[in-house]
Amino acid sequence: MVTKSELMIVRKVPVVTALLVIGLCIFTVLIMKTKLGQDFRSVGQSQHTAEVSGINVDKTRIIATMISTVLAAWGQIIYLQNMGTLNTYNAHTQIGMFSVAALLVGGASTSKASITHAIFGTILFNAMFIMSPEIGQSLFGQAILGEYFRTFMVYGVIGVALGLHVWKANKKNRIIVE
Repeated sequence: MVTKSELMIVRKVPVVTALLVIGLCIFTVLIMKTKLGQDFRSVGQSQHTAEVSGINVDKTRIIATMISTVLAAWGQIIYLQNMGTLNTYNAHTQIGMFSVAALLVGGASTSKASITHAIFGTILFNAMFIMSPEIGQSLFGQAILGEYFRTFMVYGVIGVALGLHVWKANKKNRIIVE
């Protein structure tokens, strides 16, 4: 039986990980203020318009892919470090889904996401990871039921967000005939 005082204990804070996250946030803000960052934004919004504007779309996409791959690799290393295991063959399969769900939980939409959405969503999503086995144990007597609930919530959040996006797009494009 877990007592209330055991649940209130704060875990050790990984300072290096926190500093790395803060550094990446600063990097993101600074790079978006450069010409390359504006090129990223332009190409992301419309490749055709960016190409007409004189931006080398292929070069910009290659640079963006290289930067995002390096950042994703660092993120995967931090994830594996915190999990305590080096599962290289299938560790990446769920992390993408969890990342999207964390962004959506943080308030991002399919058309706009920011650093604030990512940080807030990650905190809420990790809280759900930490609490779901405890809730499953408390409510149903089995911690695994909390894990099933967490998985259901991940897919549910993504489904609702995409459904709202489609509904909003259909509502915007609907023509009212009188």
